[in-house]
Amino acid sequence: MGTEADVYQGYLSDISDGDWIDIIDEDGGDESDSEPAPSVLPPKRRKLEVSVIEERKLKQEECEEKRRKALKDIEKLIASQKNIFGAGRNGLQSYRARAIQSCLWIMLTNKKRRGFMEASERAAESQGFAADWGGRMVRSWVNQWINSRELPKSKQGCHSKVYSLLDDPEICTELRSYLRSNKWSMNPQKLMQFSKNQLIPTEADKYLHHIVNKEMPEGLKKYMELELFPRIQMKVAKGVAISTARPQSNDSQQMSWVWKGEQPLKKKGIGRGLHQSDFICSTVGWLKEASQTLEYGKNYDGYWNGELFVKQLKERFFPAFEKAHGPGYQALVLVDNSQGHSAYAEDALLSSRMNMRPGGKQAQLRDGWFMKDGQRVIQQMNFPANHPEFPSQPKGMREILIERGYLRDNCDGTFRTLQENMGPALSSVSILTIRRWELHVKRWIAAYGKGMDAKEAQAEVRRFSSHQYKSHRRVFNN
Repeated sequence: MGTEADVYQGYLSDISDGDWIDIIDEDGGDESDSEPAPSVLPPKRRKLEVSVIEERKLKQEECEEKRRKALKDIEKLIASQKNIFGAGRNGLQSYRARAIQSCLWIMLTNKKRRGFMEASERAAESQGFAADWGGRMVRSWVNQWINSRELPKSKQGCHSKVYSLLDDPEICTELRSYLRSNKWSMNPQKLMQFSKNQLIPTEADKYLHHIVNKEMPEGLKKYMELELFPRIQMKVAKGVAISTARPQSNDSQQMSWVWKGEQPLKKKGIGRGLHQSDFICSTVGWLKEASQTLEYGKNYDGYWNGELFVKQLKERFFPAFEKAHGPGYQALVLVDNSQGHSAYAEDALLSSRMNMRPGGKQAQLRDGWFMKDGQRVIQQMNFPANHPEFPSQPKGMREILIERGYLRDNCDGTFRTLQENMGPALSSVSILTIRRWELHVKRWIAAYGKGMDAKEAQAEVRRFSSHQYKSHRRVFNN
């Protein structure tokens, strides 16, 4: 028989903290070697707010919900009538989109649901891709679609060592212009012939003209000014040109990158601006002391005109020119034909100096004239001295137009008057005007018959116009 120590008296973990102290005291433990027991023991296990199994289940439900939304979006994209795919509905990108749809459908809506790997391999085989390699690609495409809703794009021809003529913006512009002008009868063979026979020689000819007309003359000019003229002791002529600029605070670039379907937001107005009038010289460059800045606007410093330009010449330019070149030199000032550089007489016939009504604060203009029935009629711009209401005062625009017969007195803005004037208005059109419009319309029809768009047809019709614009600021798109 065993002793009392061999008798089972329970587990050690069931002994309380006080009992442990008593046992240690009975065994004669050394108090200096022992440590005080903690008042609260740490728990054996930490209880989670959400169990691991429930958390895993929630993640699976969330992942399945994302896949269902992705499947719905890819089905809507494939069923859309818009040309979304890069090479059309029979291109590589459309096959990849259908592979994404097949993989998601097998995982979610099939009776026997498959795993991601098996579903991707079957979807790859259904679209003509290999099982192993195609399955890996389908899995990456599906993840990309779920996360960012982006279709996979082909990287063919995107290597850094690959260069295409389509990367040149000028060649792209020429091809677009050719396609727009021949869009009714365009096929790949014609485009290939154009790119081989016309486009490349044309671009080479443009580059040759650029070398001959720009690079070579600039190099020759630089050599003459810096090396040749100093050797033969010749001075550069004192030619001076004026330069004006009007920068606005809301100036921005015309082209910008925005997201698809969005428009760039710009300021409604041009904002506050500055008018800068400067002189540049071929010998000393910019004449800083002759510069003048004007904050133009009705509520600011006004607008630039000929009087201010003459004042700038006298007070700023002449002293600055003499200081820069010394006495004895004459300046040849080149000025463009701008209204800001023009000076008119005080009685010049300008509508900007006239009011709509007679009298008031407006200029006293000299007499004008107009043609009536083949006769030149002199027209006084001011009332006579014996006028009962406005003696010797300007007539204003309204009175001038009434005297010339330009004001529509037969139209009072009512519907009854419109009915009465419709017949006489139509009968007043001459046969010559009708024939001109008929010829004009025929030219439009002929231009559209050649496959031109609206802009090109307008330029084609404009070639037959007899009206010529002489403005130095007008740019034609011929």
